[in-house]
Amino acid sequence: MDCPLCFNESSLFDSNTFSCSNCSLIFKDSILHLSSDEEFIRYGHHQNSSDDQGYLDFLNKLLMPLKTFLPSDFVGIDFGCGPGPTLSSLLEECGGEVSFYDPHFYPDAQTLIPDFYDVVTCTEVVEHFKNPSHDWEILMGLAKEGGLIAIMTQIFNKNLKDYSTWWYKNDPTHVVFYQKESIYYISEKYACDLVYFDEKSVAIFKKR
Repeated sequence: MDCPLCFNESSLFDSNTFSCSNCSLIFKDSILHLSSDEEFIRYGHHQNSSDDQGYLDFLNKLLMPLKTFLPSDFVGIDFGCGPGPTLSSLLEECGGEVSFYDPHFYPDAQTLIPDFYDVVTCTEVVEHFKNPSHDWEILMGLAKEGGLIAIMTQIFNKNLKDYSTWWYKNDPTHVVFYQKESIYYISEKYACDLVYFDEKSVAIFKKR
């Protein structure tokens, strides 16, 4: 089966799951993908809000390193904000004008302006990409030259984790997983410098 990110050859990695020999993406067979309606129901159960200190602490894993690179008076967008936009508000407290987009809850496509934003954030979203080559193209295309794209997703490390028992894969809406090599591949594919990468969950790219 061809890799949905780089279209190179992949091999069976686990039951109905494949691993790419080129970009190291791990991806589930499309037969396991939920329908859009099934996803909407599951996402609607998320209880993330600005009143939840645990959720704020979680977002700060991305926000704290991102603050180091934020320009003044920036224009940003939170891509895949979910039912309760929160990160956009936190970014506005840092001096930005920030909008938000979510294909299920805030699907106004007019918000997605290519080559426009100084800062693009995307937390716990890229693992949901059913068509990662297409979806990453949209995500990276939002940032202007010199703009930042900050993502958060759990990075799989085969030296530290056993995929068969890895909790992150058990969410049926999680269909693609990244290894550190995948992040470096994405950086090169979309002409970005990787200015921050903790190799656990947070990566910040700067568009060339």
